Amino acid sequence: MNFNDTEIGRLIQKDLSMMEGRRETVKAGMLDRMRIRKVSPKQLHVNPDDEFSYPNIGPNDAIISNYCQLALRNSSLNLEVFDEPIIVNKLRVGGYLILNGHHRWAGAIRAHVKTVRISIENP
Repeated sequence: MNFNDTEIGRLIQKDLSMMEGRRETVKAGMLDRMRIRKVSPKQLHVNPDDEFSYPNIGPNDAIISNYCQLALRNSSLNLEVFDEPIIVNKLRVGGYLILNGHHRWAGAIRAHVKTVRISIENP
């Protein structure tokens, strides 16, 4: 997949460029790690070490579309967008680095949902 071929691909490329050299993670306190919080998907950043971010592998559009449809359906029913929170590390510069849930993040972005649930883990 060429990242320039899709909206999500361009967003990944932009995020990787913008956050280059700024991905230092910090330890989150016990209370931060114990609770699941809701944040804007725009506060989440793709992990450059995850295959999701590799142009030659990249995201799977079918999976993203399924998560987008799920997000839209659940939002219309006033349910949580996704059953599972997106797993993240806290970043020093603000925001969160995605550890697990890149396709859910992309589905939420595509569905224009306001918030997704995250669970913070320490590096």
